[in-house]
Amino acid sequence: TDFSEYHDMERTFDTTKLKTFKRGDIIKVNLGFNIGHELGGLHYCIVLTKYDNPYSDTLNVIPLSSIKNNKTYNSKNCIDLGDEIYTLLNNKFQNNFEKVKKEINLMKTLEGEVQHSVINEISAKLDYLEDVERELKKMKHGTIALISQITTISKIRIFNTKNNILHGIKATNTTLNLIDNKIMELFTK
Repeated sequence: TDFSEYHDMERTFDTTKLKTFKRGDIIKVNLGFNIGHELGGLHYCIVLTKYDNPYSDTLNVIPLSSIKNNKTYNSKNCIDLGDEIYTLLNNKFQNNFEKVKKEINLMKTLEGEVQHSVINEISAKLDYLEDVERELKKMKHGTIALISQITTISKIRIFNTKNNILHGIKATNTTLNLIDNKIMELFTK
């Protein structure tokens, strides 16, 4: 059903309504149906595209996967990112949670219409924090970047672009340098 839904979306999908992605951004992507050892389904990915623009409908990405205890990974094809993605998202959650707590305390000093308006804003922020917390609970510790599975995706495959809890989560420069070196090792040298 994914294929037919994506096919139908192609006619009305407007890439200019999406954010412009930057190299290193972490996004959640439906990689679709896998064949053989291809990675399929819903996975986090690191954006490789250096110069995205609102009119481009594709991105180059490296899929990420959780480390499974009973599986051996070939270090020639992947990079162990440890808890980097989990830590980045958890830090975002904690920072936003602290901001909302301060806003709640400030709201108590307000009255009338102003207080009602602030309550609505805080409620929306709490809903967002619940979404982030739910994602954190699903996330496993330990992530690998599957360098050998670099792929080009349609931006239609990006999951939940409206309320993107991963917005602002970006792989560190150290990780991006490791990825660049591994790409050169695997594909260009």
